[in-house]
Amino acid sequence: MTREDRAITIVELLTQAMAAIDHGEQAEQLVCTTLAKTSHAESAALIGLDVGHKLHLHAAWPDQRHATVLAEFASHGHHTESQLHIGQHPVLGEVVTIGPELDQHANLERARVLALARRGGFSPEAHALFAESVAPLTLLLPHVAEACGREQSVRTAAEAAAALNLTAREVEVLQLLAEGLLARTIAARLGLSPRTVHKHLSNVYSKLGVHDRLVAVSIARAQGLIAA
Repeated sequence: MTREDRAITIVELLTQAMAAIDHGEQAEQLVCTTLAKTSHAESAALIGLDVGHKLHLHAAWPDQRHATVLAEFASHGHHTESQLHIGQHPVLGEVVTIGPELDQHANLERARVLALARRGGFSPEAHALFAESVAPLTLLLPHVAEACGREQSVRTAAEAAAALNLTAREVEVLQLLAEGLLARTIAARLGLSPRTVHKHLSNVYSKLGVHDRLVAVSIARAQGLIAA
């Protein structure tokens, strides 16, 4: 792979990732798979930490079996300012990690590290690709993480609403209620009558099994129905 080939690969990766974000597709998996295949890695994992600082596997290639072991190895951090680190795993072989030390990242929700492994070691061309990918990935991955987080929130909210038999309008009213708006203001915002809004709220309370707006909002947030 020449330098020009590597540049084309990186540009195509950035273009495809941004397109995936625009279409609501899994951009994290795309990044993980593309670099794994291009570098001839045998396993790859895109990892982050959740709000409890627990390891979370956001994407895996070719499957989760080896990626889980790789993620655990890469999550220990390399304790250096470099965004590119090379290590050795007794089973997985050479491990390359691209990204910041997760615990030290300013925005934990957007922090991601890409780890790739190959038992026989990566070729010089692959190492060159990794080095040239550091800067683009440093800029790209936080945006990819944010977009995937939004998509996950939308899916979680839709699943929770379906489970509770809430309509889209009832969820919309509940979200505005959580923002502190009164029924009259919600009605004006949605172009409804106050009576209709009160009817929606009555349905929401009934389906959630509550009689208080604060409790309803608390349950809705806990279920992922509305933004926290």
